[in-house]
Amino acid sequence: MPTPLPQSGVHADLANDELAKQLYDILMADIEPDLLLANIPALDAQYAGETPEEHEARMKRYETAYKKFDAAFAEFMSDVNAEVRTSKRESLAAKEAAAQHSDQQALSSLETAFS
Repeated sequence: MPTPLPQSGVHADLANDELAKQLYDILMADIEPDLLLANIPALDAQYAGETPEEHEARMKRYETAYKKFDAAFAEFMSDVNAEVRTSKRESLAAKEAAAQHSDQQALSSLETAFS
């Protein structure tokens, strides 16, 4: 699990960059392994002997892969946003319940004092 990120500064930017790279590779691994960040620099050498037709087909495959990546990323972000909303609601509900409990105790103490 990634280390919690600082809120600002150069370290945060580097950590965010690393997290973005990891997310890209996780999503792209199931779509098109050629396009993993570690593999991209070697693609020209790997496909040096391909014909123009093969190259064109590969470029179309990559284009399709990036479209699939965009859809997968959008779905991931939607899931993250839903989790954040759920966490906020649960946190607010817990705080409200605690406040009500505290208020109830205070009212009980007042009732006892005036009895």
